[in-house]
Amino acid sequence: MLLSDVRYSAWANRLLLDACAALTAEEINRDLRISHANILATLSHIYDGESVWLDRLRTRPEAGPWRLPMDPTPKLSLDELRRRWPELWDGYRRLLEDSSEADFGVELPTQLPQSLEVLPWWKILRHMLDHSTLHRGQVVGMIRSLDHQPPAINRMDYFLVAEAS
Repeated sequence: MLLSDVRYSAWANRLLLDACAALTAEEINRDLRISHANILATLSHIYDGESVWLDRLRTRPEAGPWRLPMDPTPKLSLDELRRRWPELWDGYRRLLEDSSEADFGVELPTQLPQSLEVLPWWKILRHMLDHSTLHRGQVVGMIRSLDHQPPAINRMDYFLVAEAS
């Protein structure tokens, strides 16, 4: 089920990136006062979150507490996001395919800004997936506010269109 969730998330991200590629530079950078101000910043935030949490899941607990990065991330263009993101999706897919069911319960000490938390592997993965879904919905709203038709990226569309093929 988690592998299906990761595949869905990658599919939805890809459709959203494709839709955003049809927008003007002014539109993807316009401050719409939603989420991270504009479409590009919100997409970058989704990408950064997926990147950070993949790093956390790949870092074994024996290495000690992993620290959530606090430094600003490099600003990426839409084209750079479109080029780089597939590597993350592939990384999650490989991670899941190479993991056993027992791995999902492994406790991972994680230093967050305010506290050290010990979280099972599966909760970190669920958080990443939910975080991406939340912000994709915001980007859909931003696209609509620009009077463009956003792609249909809900899970049922994925089940009927992408997963079926």
